[in-house]
Amino acid sequence: MREPIVLYDFHGSPCARRVRIVMLEKGLKWETRLVDLTKMEQKRPEYLKLNPNGLVPTLVHGERVIYESNVISEYLDAVFPEPRLYPEDPWLCARAKMWQAFELAMAKEYRPLMYLRVIGPLDRQRPKDEVMRDVRRSTDDPAHIDWVSRVYDGTVIDENEATHLASQLYRRIDHIESSLSGDFLLGDQFSIADISVYPRVAMYPLVGLQIDAAKYPRTVRWMSSIASRPSFKRSNRVRPD
Repeated sequence: MREPIVLYDFHGSPCARRVRIVMLEKGLKWETRLVDLTKMEQKRPEYLKLNPNGLVPTLVHGERVIYESNVISEYLDAVFPEPRLYPEDPWLCARAKMWQAFELAMAKEYRPLMYLRVIGPLDRQRPKDEVMRDVRRSTDDPAHIDWVSRVYDGTVIDENEATHLASQLYRRIDHIESSLSGDFLLGDQFSIADISVYPRVAMYPLVGLQIDAAKYPRTVRWMSSIASRPSFKRSNRVRPD
């Protein structure tokens, strides 16, 4: 009998989504425990005992606790090797991990835009004191509380910085476009590289960055092909049926 798998998850997290995709590709079953990032539940003391970085996802497999999506993915691929998502060939595996590193850098450029253009406006649908009360229920850390206040006020970054970050993010798409020589990021082999990069790129329109098919035909074709896979379709839901 397999040990139970529990995933601490949030629907808007591309990092959590890629772990869902990995598990769906492997036909695994798991229990979902939601961590509401909009209420800073990832900073609650009980969650920090599991994941001291205070981020999602966190995976619990039996008595083992694993955090950071790339670490979780590699662990799952080793423990449940069918189908294999990390290439066995050392050079292909290195290339896949470089794509993971590429996505980590992309995330640093993406997140400030997300806070400015999505989370801030979403928070402002409620009175500020109500939002701050929710945060204080999760954490008493002044830095975290101040961060949420700045997100609410729209002062995380200014529009000049936002323009620069958008330019950087389009350079990322330029790189993807020039790198695609087959159906997948590693040519003809579907791999963890596609699982790692796609969820972030798929969220570009959310922050107002459209990916023009005329300018990026290979990227759009790759995204369409990847999005049609059953695991990617089902991963849009936190609790796939």
